[in-house]
Amino acid sequence: MQDQPQATLLIEAVRQHLASQVLPTIAEPRLRFQTLVAANVLDIVVRELTLAEPFSAAEWARLADLLAVPGTMPANAAQRDAALAGLNAALCQAIEAGAFDEPAAWSRLLAHCQQTAIEKLQIANPAYLQRLQAEYKTKQPHPTLERL
Repeated sequence: MQDQPQATLLIEAVRQHLASQVLPTIAEPRLRFQTLVAANVLDIVVRELTLAEPFSAAEWARLADLLAVPGTMPANAAQRDAALAGLNAALCQAIEAGAFDEPAAWSRLLAHCQQTAIEKLQIANPAYLQRLQAEYKTKQPHPTLERL
């Protein structure tokens, strides 16, 4: 791990170079599209590096609460991802078993799913999330989608 520059700053510098120096010189449509995709991937990586840990901690807390699972989230990223996958698999089994069929439990489950989807979109495509939020503010949203 280096002190300066941080990985996010290095990635942002590469993305900025692609967008400001390389992209304007590309006339071939396929190569231009692929370069835009590459720049977008770099944006996603920066958001992932910045947001993955707090979002994973929040998801862990929600899942542990829903499933009444004791313990703490592993600090190691690979172990954390594996543990989250295990909790999500356990959640699927609990849903299939009817553990969330009661209205109060269903409401808690829905809140978790909505928040998890919001957090994933904040990393993968925040512009799409903003469009969804704007759309639902101008329409009469379905009650379960009001949290967007």
